Amino acid sequence: MPGLVLAVAAGTALAGWWTVPLIVAVWLWLSPAAGSPVRRAMLGAAMGWALLLCWTALHGPIGPLARRAGGLIGLPGWGLVLVTLLFPAALAGLVAVVIRGHGGRGGSLRSLQ
Repeated sequence: MPGLVLAVAAGTALAGWWTVPLIVAVWLWLSPAAGSPVRRAMLGAAMGWALLLCWTALHGPIGPLARRAGGLIGLPGWGLVLVTLLFPAALAGLVAVVIRGHGGRGGSLRSLQ
């Protein structure tokens, strides 16, 4: 999964958020079907964006920005960070369900564990 984390972070930094589903699709195609692909994909994508947030925090004041931007949509700063991490997790989870849930290599929607 470290490869997925780094790939999501690099892909997002270089080309934007829309690379998350593409990177996860390739990762699922290349990775073995062991374990929980949905959970691993979601965690890996969220960790990739968390890595980007940490890198950004090293180069500027992300706390005040998160509080200010979160306040615009009625969220505290930590809430905006949480939503930011949930977005790639949701994208990755949907891709994993579509690929592994209907691709013949994985389980069904009921076996997301």
